[in-house]
Amino acid sequence: MTHEQSLTLIREALGEVEPTRSEVWATLPLDTPIEALGLDSVRLMEMVGALEEAADTTFPDEALQGLQSLTDLAELLKDA
Repeated sequence: MTHEQSLTLIREALGEVEPTRSEVWATLPLDTPIEALGLDSVRLMEMVGALEEAADTTFPDEALQGLQSLTDLAELLKDA
């Protein structure tokens, strides 16, 4: 999976958990820090769950703990 494909999945997952911000998600660059998304921990885990479902995988907790940016998340998706 390319970074662009990963970014598309990430944007879709964000749209599922925060549909009112879909315009923001549509232009989100890959280098966006996870912290800058403004999601609380519950919404963040919902987004991760949506990504796991879309990619038909489960991310190890250890891998999720080190995520700093959407680039890191895209790398995780690429390796799934």
